[in-house]
Amino acid sequence: MKKCYRSFFVGLVVAIVLGVFSMDARAQMAAIAAIDEPEAAAEARGSAAEGGSGSQSSSKSTPKGGGSTKKGTTSGKKAKTTSPVKPKATPAPPPASFNGPVLGDKYTFLNYEVASAEKPYYTRAAKAMGAKGLVQVEVLVSTDGSVISAKARTGNKELWPEAERAARASKFNRPTADGRPARAIGFLVYRFGPPEE
Repeated sequence: MKKCYRSFFVGLVVAIVLGVFSMDARAQMAAIAAIDEPEAAAEARGSAAEGGSGSQSSSKSTPKGGGSTKKGTTSGKKAKTTSPVKPKATPAPPPASFNGPVLGDKYTFLNYEVASAEKPYYTRAAKAMGAKGLVQVEVLVSTDGSVISAKARTGNKELWPEAERAARASKFNRPTADGRPARAIGFLVYRFGPPEE
């Protein structure tokens, strides 16, 4: 009898382990692969990171009379120079209330429900840092198939912004429940770099 329980337990453990590995392999195979960042996007990203610092090159003003400028003001205090203020990213507004059905949950794999997938860029900066692997992005899908919100939750954080951007730009099949329009919750998986062996 002990032998029977032992073989049952071993069989159960093997089944669980194989199930976990096959689930990971399925997610790996179904992951949306990132594409290399185009040259133009990399240049645009680089110039945006500089913040227009080239425009601040020695632009000394001369007084209207054409004479030399004095440092400071008449009160003897130094004049303050102001640096350009970078606009803060505004967070997305919370989704409007919805009284219809909501399908899935945050553990529902949605890669197979994507009608048109936007591929994330595998940026040069991320490559230089050695960032690679899978990134999960939790999404809320509207009744028309557009993405209301996208929040990365696993993987290298250097890859999160691109994964979230791609998720927000993707379109899904319209979710329905019993013929009625519905929303859907779940996650997408993106792969940056070569598939893991």
